[in-house]
Amino acid sequence: MLRYDTAPTLNNYSHLAEYIEKQSSFVSQVTLYEYVKTRAGTQWPKLFENDEYLTSLKIARWHIFSACVADLSLFAAAQFYKSGDADTKSCAKLAHKTIATILNGIEQEDIETSVFHMMIKNSQKRCKDADYADIATGDAAFQTSAQALLDWAPIIDDFKRNDALIVRNSIHLRWIGVRRDLAKGLQTDNVLADFTALSDSPMR
Repeated sequence: MLRYDTAPTLNNYSHLAEYIEKQSSFVSQVTLYEYVKTRAGTQWPKLFENDEYLTSLKIARWHIFSACVADLSLFAAAQFYKSGDADTKSCAKLAHKTIATILNGIEQEDIETSVFHMMIKNSQKRCKDADYADIATGDAAFQTSAQALLDWAPIIDDFKRNDALIVRNSIHLRWIGVRRDLAKGLQTDNVLADFTALSDSPMR
């Protein structure tokens, strides 16, 4: 997944949801595979010959991706609070809907449906109690994706304990440009108006 050369213009809700999905995919895959490749060293190609390991890698990918979607959705919602266009209740509604829109639209067979749905619910639970003023800037919103990378990367626990700080820093560095571009390109008034219209539509 390529990064944007310049900040994208996000002027409706579908643009925002697409940006969140694509950048979450980019961050989750790049950080997971880079970490595994670094730890595997010259044995990296052989891992793709091991079906059990590949299964673990696929499962890890979805858990990290869902955490990334939740983190970036919350950060995006916080921009509406920061701009003064929405209160915390409206931000929670927007983040909750965005997580559901993206993750429910995913077609995957690596994780049991019930488990995947629980992942979505757990992500959405964060929306109600989130401190949108706090997570509007910096990396406060992105701790869950960092922890998911440590929890789910198919690497032995001793390595992960030693690597914790480096791994957290690696994913936080990946998020810097993503959140900068989102904050710069997001037209909160237009997106909120579009989101409200979609939410109020009797067809939805």
